[in-house]
Amino acid sequence: MLYRALASVALTLFALSLPAQAGQVLDRVLTRGKVVCGVDQTPGFGGFDERGMPAGLEVDLCRAIAAAVLKNPQAIQVQRVTTKYKFHALAEGELDVAFGMTTWTFDRDTSMMASFPVITFYDGQGFMKWADLADPWAGSSTICVQSGTTSANNLAEYLTRRKSAAKVLALSSSEEKFSAFAERRCGTVTGDSTELAAQKSRRAAMQPSWVLLDTIISREPLGPAITNTDPEWFSIVRWSMLVPIIAEARGLGRYNLESVPAADTELRRLLGEEAGFGANLHLDQAWARRIIASVGNYGEIFARNLAPLSIVRGQNALWSEGGLLYAPPLR
Repeated sequence: MLYRALASVALTLFALSLPAQAGQVLDRVLTRGKVVCGVDQTPGFGGFDERGMPAGLEVDLCRAIAAAVLKNPQAIQVQRVTTKYKFHALAEGELDVAFGMTTWTFDRDTSMMASFPVITFYDGQGFMKWADLADPWAGSSTICVQSGTTSANNLAEYLTRRKSAAKVLALSSSEEKFSAFAERRCGTVTGDSTELAAQKSRRAAMQPSWVLLDTIISREPLGPAITNTDPEWFSIVRWSMLVPIIAEARGLGRYNLESVPAADTELRRLLGEEAGFGANLHLDQAWARRIIASVGNYGEIFARNLAPLSIVRGQNALWSEGGLLYAPPLR
């Protein structure tokens, strides 16, 4: 009897703890009228265009959340954050969502008060060198890396395995890292392979001088990080990220949103035609439709932001096309 009584008390205390946590970020976003997202200025992913407007794949995913929650994809505030600071900003409530090419790792998932709702981009750490550099691993070589990142840890372990005496120049931001590389303060630069390709693509004058190596030394599953204290916000962000993937798999995008019939449950929900859909997340029934109408499906988002940088879908294609993007059913 004592065991049952204690178990009952424990369950009651657990249940009572949920309302205090649930909905806190959503309430903050609704009160503020904006979703605040952190980005790191990686070309094609997050930053600002020549007009000073937020642009990039991760910015569009931030817009998807705003479209779902605030019914306005432009109701976002984009902040430049470093990897070192982003998790602190999440914990303090300064960010609602931290993008910025954030890798989902065990330590970040278990010790930084952060949660990772979904993977939105699959990458791996690579290297780019000056074409006239013969041996990037020689003791006379220097490799630039951003400090406080998974890239820095991966590089240290890789150089140890190779028994390489190459020197490491750690910089505090992505911009400083590539500036140092462009100034030849290092002969090689390392980071997510897509980041390297994007930097090379945007600097046309340097394309003959910079060479991407085939070496990939890590798995880098990238996606949004959020506070781990709000299960409702976790679900809102997760499904806001999944809707563009599901829409592409169902052949639905901005281009045909008005012409596709609601032939089954999943399509009815994507098209906003099922009454009550979204109530579990305190959203109206048209939240998924607004995401597709505002930013499109995943393929459209990719084509708009990354294809111009000559980045191919590869492992970020749908599972049905040989990639890794696979979403649970919207039902």
